[in-house]
Amino acid sequence: MSSRFPARQRGAIGLIAALTLAMGLLFMLMVIDTSRLYLEQRRLQRIADMAALEAAGQSAVCSGVGPRADALARSSAARNGFDAGAGQTLDTACGALQTGANSLRSFKVDVVRNEAIRVIATAQVTTSVAAGVQALASGKALPDATTLSARAIAATPKPPQAILRIGSTLAKVDSRQSALLSALLNPLGSHVNLDLLGWQGLADTQINLLSYLDQLAIDVRVSAGDYQQLLRADATASQLIDAAAKVLQQGGAAVEVATNLGKLAVGADNTRVLHLGDILDLQSGTTQAGLDTSLQVLDLVQSVILLSTKDSAAVVEMPIDLLGLAKGKIRLKVIEPQQISAIGNPQTDQIKVHTAQVRALISLDLPVLSTVTGLVNAVLDLASPLTNILNNLLNLHLLGTVKSLTCALGIPCKVSDIQLLPGTVSLDVGLEVAKASSEISDYSCTPEKTLTAHTRSAAVDVAIGQFKDREDFFTVGVATVSPLPLIDIGTNVCSRLLFLPAICGTRIPFEGGGIGLKINAPLLGSNSTDPASDLIFAPADHTPPDVDQPPAYLSTTASDIISSLDTTINGIELEAYNPLHGNILGSVLVLTSGVLNEVKAILEPLIKGLLSPLVDPLINALLQTLGINLVHVDVGANLTCSSSRAQLVL
Repeated sequence: MSSRFPARQRGAIGLIAALTLAMGLLFMLMVIDTSRLYLEQRRLQRIADMAALEAAGQSAVCSGVGPRADALARSSAARNGFDAGAGQTLDTACGALQTGANSLRSFKVDVVRNEAIRVIATAQVTTSVAAGVQALASGKALPDATTLSARAIAATPKPPQAILRIGSTLAKVDSRQSALLSALLNPLGSHVNLDLLGWQGLADTQINLLSYLDQLAIDVRVSAGDYQQLLRADATASQLIDAAAKVLQQGGAAVEVATNLGKLAVGADNTRVLHLGDILDLQSGTTQAGLDTSLQVLDLVQSVILLSTKDSAAVVEMPIDLLGLAKGKIRLKVIEPQQISAIGNPQTDQIKVHTAQVRALISLDLPVLSTVTGLVNAVLDLASPLTNILNNLLNLHLLGTVKSLTCALGIPCKVSDIQLLPGTVSLDVGLEVAKASSEISDYSCTPEKTLTAHTRSAAVDVAIGQFKDREDFFTVGVATVSPLPLIDIGTNVCSRLLFLPAICGTRIPFEGGGIGLKINAPLLGSNSTDPASDLIFAPADHTPPDVDQPPAYLSTTASDIISSLDTTINGIELEAYNPLHGNILGSVLVLTSGVLNEVKAILEPLIKGLLSPLVDPLINALLQTLGINLVHVDVGANLTCSSSRAQLVL
């Protein structure tokens, strides 16, 4: 028995050796075959990469004017030994990258955009051993070839990105501006009144623009990353404000700020259709990196408010208790809302921003003029010069005063009786505000970053008097202003005997006409015909920072102007009027320039002293609340200079 075991062991070893050799050969075949497929795949991937990079590097397009992406990709592939056809294909597409809700980037085909170029190369190679074994095991026919595919996505060279901002951003909100901001909420349908601390909290808070756009896209059901569609999408004031509140909540902002925004959103009127593109300008092709910037929350809220009041004369009623002297209301019509920010490529896009263009009518109830110190005496001083001229022009045969010799002899005589108008006087102040604007006119990235903003300041026409039809002001403007009745030139029949008190009959008002006050003059700023100024952002103090940094600000040189109505308006315009059968003021009475100048010299200082303390603070507060500065224009700028080479991104 023992002699048989060695032979049997030799047979087992031979079998194991044969099996091991067969397995080794099989594994070697698998390695060689897999390596062949791997090298073919790498060659195909290299061809796709080079084709995508070449097309993207030359900013190729799939539609419109420019080098064709498909032709460039095929040319590159051919130089690398890949000929489309005969089992090989090359597919080229244009589009853009977008980031989904899961923070993963993906390619979206869009023939009109060329922010990224996708190339898919496919080729057929001899079937692999593994594929053949799998086919035999499953009972299928043995395939002759295996299809390999490689995909490459290259981003076109990132263009420079620039951001421009304009306006007098409120860094500090005072009580008057707080009241104005709360009153401006009425057109939104909101009855929420934020206090001073609430508005100041909005002024102190910044919001990331990219996060805001992404949140708003979710709220208005727009595809993520499609910002051009988002700008055109219908939205309500509530949605525009509520999106900001959600972003601030997610970002850990102060609870009070998010709560106040939530209150504004809940109370807003949702019947008006708004478009974000009316207040924010994002040029087509703006990259996500260009949107990674911040905005002041108060700027955003102001812009939504003004956008909501566009094309309507929104009545904003509020107490204007200035120094205890006047009360009234403001009516505001937004001709064009402010463009708070513009973002784009300064090489190809028009990047322009502007402040709001508005018409504001301030109606003030002035106190009884007879209580104003100095005006009564001034009116008495008008008796003699006006009596003489009225006698000549109107044949009224007036005597200056009852102290004249004829009246003193007891003979009834007709005398002038000049009085200030009794009762409360309603004064209208009309403001026609032309927008300030700024536009990028030049930039450079080498050797240093510089940016030039062509800037034009705002202009205001002010009219003070009365508007007979206040609705006309919002369509015609300050040209419709009428004089404010100020002085009643009446008559009376009086007599007196020597030093006894005078006896007079019934006074006839306005028999000699009257005098009205009107102011209609450009107040401050420039207009479209004035030369604009260039603001140059350059090293070392005002280098434009990258778009994800706070902007650098420059201001236009303060104009050689005076900020007060007391000295800005060249002169108060007084007009004298004929009597007109019951009308307070009729046609213009042609007085000699000397007499009217004499009247003007008496009244002008007193009227200015009355108007300036009332109107100056109100106009300044109103315009600053609307983001308008008449003395100078504040412009903020950012500039990011990117690489000039295409890059593989997916």
